[in-house]
Amino acid sequence: MVRNVSRNSSKTLFYVGCACVGAYVAYRYWKKRQLKTIDEGFEEVSKIDDTNERRVLLLGLEGAGKTSLMNQAIASNVEGNSYVVPPAPTHGFAVYRLVNGPYTFSVWEIGGADDTRQYWSNFLQDTDLLLFMVDATSDSHKLSLAVSTLKQLLGDPRMDNVPILVIANKQDAPNALRPEEVKEALDLLSISPHKHKVEVIACQTRPLPHFPPGTKEYTWHHPSVAIVEKKIFAMATS
Repeated sequence: MVRNVSRNSSKTLFYVGCACVGAYVAYRYWKKRQLKTIDEGFEEVSKIDDTNERRVLLLGLEGAGKTSLMNQAIASNVEGNSYVVPPAPTHGFAVYRLVNGPYTFSVWEIGGADDTRQYWSNFLQDTDLLLFMVDATSDSHKLSLAVSTLKQLLGDPRMDNVPILVIANKQDAPNALRPEEVKEALDLLSISPHKHKVEVIACQTRPLPHFPPGTKEYTWHHPSVAIVEKKIFAMATS
């Protein structure tokens, strides 16, 4: 896991990070244009390299559980990897690497705080899968904000035809909305199936099993995290 911006980083560092992402996106676009002008044989080699990499964008409002999900996903994907509970929320962005067979999945988690969401659009280019995480215990106000935020994202032409996996998190809470209820609350049925493949999946990262008192680091992951991970692999490569 690569944490690009820490909890205590300044806003200035985050702005610089966004500029770097913009430069990276511009480079990827330039590289793809250049490939059209080079020898066909070299172009085929480049295509093979690109085929094995998938870029996944993980978004959601603050407190949805994005960092907890990825910490447990990394623990399940990388043998012996541990994480700290509770995890520090991501301020800025973080990049995680998941590997499945010949594929490498770069999962970009972007913070969901009010002052960070305005920069989400800087990260949309070249997305193979959008993960949109929802706290299934949210009140009506927060769900309305999630709806408007998601629809604003999908209005960007760079997101055309990008599949969407909505993660209904915190299913361990007794008042949590189930996936079908989250689908209705987010008005996902209004999204054209010709433009986006949309699926909703349940997830939780708690409750933690019993560990000796004072335990801070874990390699344990909830079984639903592994199911989400498999769904990511399938949708990002379809």
